[in-house]
Amino acid sequence: MENHEARPFQTLRRETQISGVGLHSGVVVTARLCPRPQCGIVFVRRDLPGAPQVPVALRCVGSTHHATTLTDAGVAVSTTEHLLAALWAMNVTNCRVELDGPEVPILDGSAAGWCELITQAGIEIIFDEGGRATRPLYRLREPVWVTDGKGSMLGLPHDTLRITVAVDYDVDYVGRQTLDLVLSPASFAAELAPARTFTLESWIEPLRARGLIRGGSPDNAIVLGTDGPSSPWRIKREPARHKALDVVGDIALLCGENGALLQAHLIALCAGHGLHRQWMDECMRRGTLIAS
Repeated sequence: MENHEARPFQTLRRETQISGVGLHSGVVVTARLCPRPQCGIVFVRRDLPGAPQVPVALRCVGSTHHATTLTDAGVAVSTTEHLLAALWAMNVTNCRVELDGPEVPILDGSAAGWCELITQAGIEIIFDEGGRATRPLYRLREPVWVTDGKGSMLGLPHDTLRITVAVDYDVDYVGRQTLDLVLSPASFAAELAPARTFTLESWIEPLRARGLIRGGSPDNAIVLGTDGPSSPWRIKREPARHKALDVVGDIALLCGENGALLQAHLIALCAGHGLHRQWMDECMRRGTLIAS
């Protein structure tokens, strides 16, 4: 997300689609990613009468309980973060995401499949009558910090989008992990997109008792058991990388309607979807984002 002089709006070159199970609903859903001339990303629930739309916007966040769910006029779309991370990190500002179910497919638990799908579809620049429109750019004018128990999130003024993440789990082979990177399409694809979602073994039954992770399996999540992970690590410090992936997917909600870029140093310490939302809400409350 470097601040290049040219900051064009972009959409997909052609439609593309993929089907998969929803992590929490257990419902098989087909997601169709379509070019969109208008700025912004929208979800369309094709399975509901009138195919209602749900805008990708902070004001539409309905729940952050183990996933980010967007709602508008009583219509919901769940587990949006991995797809939104891929779209935003790859600079797709205009996209129509059609779903025939309530939840974005989890695929293999990472964003790698979404990156592959976007690459296959191709990306093209959106031109306006003047030649080429320029995306807005948000900057922080002062530090913004929120905390909630063990976790906290801090945003500092910066000249790129830099993300620092730290996690700490009471599992010997995971322990404390940190990650620090400057976000770009290349760094996202190589360092964040392959990282899969995960859960502690002790969390599985409580989550199931709440009606969650109905579609969870070894094919789409890592289980952190007492003796080791349920499958070999795909990439070093995979839990920290996946947490950074979630940060990108949630922060995209600040920019989903206007296609803006963001310059800030985001530091997420033992944070999750709820704290990401609190940080964005605090930015809006204080008016600390400067647009240019």
